[in-house]
Amino acid sequence: MKELYHIRTKSQLYRLYASQMPEREIRAEINEIIRENRPKNTFPDRPHFARALRTIEVITFIDTNGTPDGYKLSEELQYKLNEYRKEVAEEKRKTFKNLKP
Repeated sequence: MKELYHIRTKSQLYRLYASQMPEREIRAEINEIIRENRPKNTFPDRPHFARALRTIEVITFIDTNGTPDGYKLSEELQYKLNEYRKEVAEEKRKTFKNLKP
């Protein structure tokens, strides 16, 4: 297995996940992640103009879709993925506590 150190662009993401899902699906999902993570003044309603990806966007995508076939995450990416999952779990816990009467 190859070690995955980083994914910097959408085209890298498309190539890595080509065997797992159609490019159209990858594009739609990463554009939605960009829309959620970037300030509105960066790409207002047009995330398809973004080519470079931020680490948090890649981590979010990997969390949702798993690691690309034939790759394992580097220690750094694995650490960031674990931290992201802890943050998401904490946010869910806080939201759940706020919903209880």
